[in-house]
Amino acid sequence: MKKLTLALAFGALTAPVAAHAECGEVSVAEMNWASGSIITKITEFLMVQGYGCDVTLVPSATTTAITSLAENNEPDVVPELWVNSAPAYFKLNEEGKVLKAADVFSEGGSENWWVPDYLVEEHPELATIEGILANPELVGGRFHNCPDGWG
Repeated sequence: MKKLTLALAFGALTAPVAAHAECGEVSVAEMNWASGSIITKITEFLMVQGYGCDVTLVPSATTTAITSLAENNEPDVVPELWVNSAPAYFKLNEEGKVLKAADVFSEGGSENWWVPDYLVEEHPELATIEGILANPELVGGRFHNCPDGWG
Protein backbone atom coordinates (compact mmCIF):
# COMPACT_ATOMS: atom_id res chain seq x y z
CA MET A 1 0.00 0.00 0.00
CA LYS A 2 2.88 2.32 0.86
CA LYS A 3 4.43 1.74 -2.59
CA LEU A 4 1.10 2.47 -4.29
CA THR A 5 0.73 5.71 -2.33
CA LEU A 6 4.27 6.77 -3.25
CA ALA A 7 3.70 5.87 -6.90
CA LEU A 8 0.48 7.90 -6.99
CA ALA A 9 2.15 10.85 -5.26
CA PHE A 10 5.09 10.71 -7.67
CA GLY A 11 2.71 10.51 -10.62
CA ALA A 12 0.71 13.46 -9.37
CA LEU A 13 3.88 15.52 -8.99
CA THR A 14 5.41 14.59 -12.33
CA ALA A 15 2.28 14.69 -14.51
CA PRO A 16 2.26 18.49 -14.76
CA VAL A 17 5.94 18.44 -15.73
CA ALA A 18 5.25 15.92 -18.49
CA ALA A 19 2.27 17.91 -19.73
CA HIS A 20 4.36 21.07 -19.47
CA ALA A 21 7.03 19.60 -21.74
CA GLU A 22 4.59 18.24 -24.33
CA CYS A 23 2.34 21.23 -24.94
CA GLY A 24 4.24 23.29 -27.51
CA GLU A 25 2.52 25.84 -29.73
CA VAL A 26 -1.26 26.19 -29.53
CA SER A 27 -3.50 28.59 -31.45
CA VAL A 28 -6.59 29.77 -29.59
CA ALA A 29 -9.50 31.63 -31.20
CA GLU A 30 -10.22 34.94 -29.51
CA MET A 31 -13.92 35.39 -30.14
CA ASN A 32 -15.42 38.84 -30.69
CA TRP A 33 -17.93 39.00 -27.85
CA ALA A 34 -17.56 39.61 -24.11
CA SER A 35 -17.92 36.09 -22.69
CA GLY A 36 -15.81 34.66 -25.52
CA SER A 37 -13.03 37.13 -24.78
CA ILE A 38 -13.05 36.34 -21.06
CA ILE A 39 -13.06 32.58 -21.65
CA THR A 40 -10.21 32.97 -24.15
CA LYS A 41 -8.11 34.84 -21.59
CA ILE A 42 -8.80 32.17 -18.94
CA THR A 43 -7.91 29.43 -21.44
CA GLU A 44 -4.70 31.25 -22.37
CA PHE A 45 -3.73 31.71 -18.71
CA LEU A 46 -4.31 28.04 -17.86
CA MET A 47 -2.45 26.78 -20.92
CA VAL A 48 0.54 29.08 -20.40
CA GLN A 49 0.81 28.96 -16.62
CA GLY A 50 -0.41 25.41 -16.05
CA TYR A 51 0.99 23.57 -19.05
CA GLY A 52 3.73 25.80 -20.42
CA CYS A 53 2.08 26.17 -23.81
CA ASP A 54 3.17 28.82 -26.28
CA VAL A 55 -0.27 30.31 -27.00
CA THR A 56 -1.09 32.44 -30.02
CA LEU A 57 -4.44 34.23 -29.90
CA VAL A 58 -6.21 34.41 -33.25
CA PRO A 59 -8.98 37.04 -33.63
CA SER A 60 -12.12 35.21 -34.72
CA ALA A 61 -15.90 34.87 -34.74
CA THR A 62 -18.29 31.95 -35.16
CA THR A 63 -18.33 31.83 -38.96
CA THR A 64 -14.62 32.50 -39.41
CA ALA A 65 -13.64 29.98 -36.72
CA ILE A 66 -15.74 27.20 -38.27
CA THR A 67 -14.50 28.02 -41.78
CA SER A 68 -10.89 27.99 -40.61
CA LEU A 69 -11.40 24.69 -38.77
CA ALA A 70 -12.94 23.12 -41.87
CA GLU A 71 -10.34 24.39 -44.32
CA ASN A 72 -7.13 24.71 -42.28
CA ASN A 73 -7.62 22.62 -39.11
CA GLU A 74 -6.90 25.80 -37.16
CA PRO A 75 -7.17 27.27 -34.62
CA ASP A 76 -6.35 24.43 -32.25
CA VAL A 77 -8.82 25.63 -29.61
CA VAL A 78 -12.10 27.52 -29.92
CA PRO A 79 -13.02 28.18 -26.28
CA GLU A 80 -16.62 29.27 -26.85
CA LEU A 81 -18.76 28.55 -29.88
CA TRP A 82 -22.48 29.03 -30.42
CA VAL A 83 -23.08 26.18 -32.84
CA ASN A 84 -26.74 26.85 -33.62
CA SER A 85 -25.52 29.37 -36.20
CA ALA A 86 -22.79 27.10 -37.54
CA PRO A 87 -24.24 23.85 -38.96
CA ALA A 88 -20.84 22.98 -40.43
CA TYR A 89 -19.67 22.35 -36.85
CA PHE A 90 -21.89 19.26 -36.56
CA LYS A 91 -20.47 17.83 -39.78
CA LEU A 92 -16.91 18.41 -38.56
CA ASN A 93 -17.83 16.78 -35.25
CA GLU A 94 -19.32 13.72 -36.99
CA GLU A 95 -16.16 13.40 -39.10
CA GLY A 96 -14.01 13.51 -35.97
CA LYS A 97 -12.31 16.73 -37.07
CA VAL A 98 -13.41 18.65 -33.97
CA LEU A 99 -13.99 17.53 -30.42
CA LYS A 100 -16.22 19.19 -27.87
CA ALA A 101 -14.20 19.15 -24.67
CA ALA A 102 -16.84 20.54 -22.30
CA ASP A 103 -19.77 22.87 -21.86
CA VAL A 104 -18.31 26.31 -21.20
CA PHE A 105 -21.35 27.46 -19.23
CA SER A 106 -22.48 25.18 -16.42
CA GLU A 107 -26.14 25.66 -17.31
CA GLY A 108 -25.52 25.84 -21.03
CA GLY A 109 -26.10 29.01 -23.00
CA SER A 110 -29.37 30.63 -23.86
CA GLU A 111 -30.16 32.51 -27.04
CA ASN A 112 -33.50 34.25 -27.18
CA TRP A 113 -35.44 37.19 -28.44
CA TRP A 114 -36.65 39.30 -25.54
CA VAL A 115 -39.65 41.62 -25.57
CA PRO A 116 -40.34 43.79 -22.51
CA ASP A 117 -43.33 42.63 -20.44
CA TYR A 118 -45.04 46.02 -20.70
CA LEU A 119 -45.09 45.73 -24.51
CA VAL A 120 -46.58 42.23 -24.45
CA GLU A 121 -49.17 43.34 -21.88
CA GLU A 122 -50.10 46.29 -24.07
CA HIS A 123 -49.91 44.30 -27.34
CA PRO A 124 -50.39 40.53 -26.71
CA GLU A 125 -49.63 39.78 -30.36
CA LEU A 126 -45.97 40.55 -29.58
CA ALA A 127 -45.74 37.34 -27.53
CA THR A 128 -44.78 35.40 -30.68
CA ILE A 129 -42.17 35.84 -33.41
CA GLU A 130 -44.96 35.91 -35.98
CA GLY A 131 -46.65 38.73 -34.05
CA ILE A 132 -43.44 40.74 -33.90
CA LEU A 133 -42.77 40.28 -37.62
CA ALA A 134 -46.36 41.27 -38.46
CA ASN A 135 -46.20 44.40 -36.25
CA PRO A 136 -42.68 45.87 -36.42
CA GLU A 137 -43.99 49.36 -35.68
CA LEU A 138 -45.08 48.21 -32.21
CA VAL A 139 -41.54 47.37 -31.14
CA GLY A 140 -40.25 50.68 -32.46
CA GLY A 141 -37.57 49.20 -34.68
CA ARG A 142 -35.42 48.32 -31.67
CA PHE A 143 -33.61 45.07 -32.14
CA HIS A 144 -30.33 44.21 -30.47
CA ASN A 145 -28.55 41.69 -32.61
CA CYS A 146 -25.56 39.43 -32.16
CA PRO A 147 -22.02 40.65 -32.84
CA ASP A 148 -20.80 40.58 -36.43
CA GLY A 149 -19.62 37.15 -37.49
CA TRP A 150 -22.16 35.10 -35.55
CA GLY A 151 -23.51 33.72 -38.81
